[in-house]
Amino acid sequence: MLSLDEIGAGTRVTHKNTGLRYSVVDLGDDEVLLAPESSDLQDLVVPITLFREEFIASDRYSAGRSRGPRRPGAAPSGPPRVATGPKSRGRIKKMVRERGFGFIRGEDGKEVFFHRSGLNGGEYDTLSEGDVVEYVVQEGPRGPRAEGVRAAVPEPA
Repeated sequence: MLSLDEIGAGTRVTHKNTGLRYSVVDLGDDEVLLAPESSDLQDLVVPITLFREEFIASDRYSAGRSRGPRRPGAAPSGPPRVATGPKSRGRIKKMVRERGFGFIRGEDGKEVFFHRSGLNGGEYDTLSEGDVVEYVVQEGPRGPRAEGVRAAVPEPA
């Protein structure tokens, strides 16, 4: 688990599951504001408990990288991890837009968590409750979560 003693504004962190890199903008009592290194993603507000479990300090785990601040406009190193496995289908049951996550009820009746970081670019903003989606279930630090979520064409009745 990430220790908050070593985190401050400007610290680079990486999401454990997606490999996406962020810089800490502000560290509050309950939430952390993160700025993505990739210009096609938006800022992210993460509850402190989730931040401690799902992020690592990038500098400690990035062999060969400099410890200084990232150059503005520099490309992130390496592509984000792609979700692999069998595709599932379901409908978005609930979206919590201000926090960047939601829940999907699969065709099998099981609910699964998803986070905007598990989607491609700005797709999160195009999704709404009730939309049919395809996704891959991956094991996250808190249990199953949907990755690679994308809108799907509903099957004919």
